[in-house]
Amino acid sequence: MNTMRSIKLSKPVVACGALAVVAAAVMGGVAVADDSAIKTKAPHAQAAAFVNTDGTRLHSKGIKSLTHPQTGVYCVAFDADTGIVVNRSTPVATLHAIPGTSPWGWTVYATTTPTSLCGDGELTMYTGSNSGPVDHPFYLVMT
Repeated sequence: MNTMRSIKLSKPVVACGALAVVAAAVMGGVAVADDSAIKTKAPHAQAAAFVNTDGTRLHSKGIKSLTHPQTGVYCVAFDADTGIVVNRSTPVATLHAIPGTSPWGWTVYATTTPTSLCGDGELTMYTGSNSGPVDHPFYLVMT
């Protein structure tokens, strides 16, 4: 003979349980601590950003810091929660078109090996034109 018992839970117990699930998700690495004020909407990217010419981010996701040590050079460090290992990653970047300028002759490069300007474990981004290094806005995605 099978007998089942039902347990009636009060609302405070259910609310505490739901709060515990949310807290566990945040502490388990679901939340990413990007310091950008506006978050990029890129659900399938580990990290993404729109980088302005001065190295500030219009919006981003999964980026710990971004510095601009000299003209045309940007150093990107990723949040530990992303799991990105820079020297084993495949960054994708494209320049942002500036209204009123011709996009021809402009370029963006990424290097996943350490450079003298960016620290070990940071992605180095270069922007420029046919005449040399130039600050230029770009998009970056790490999947």
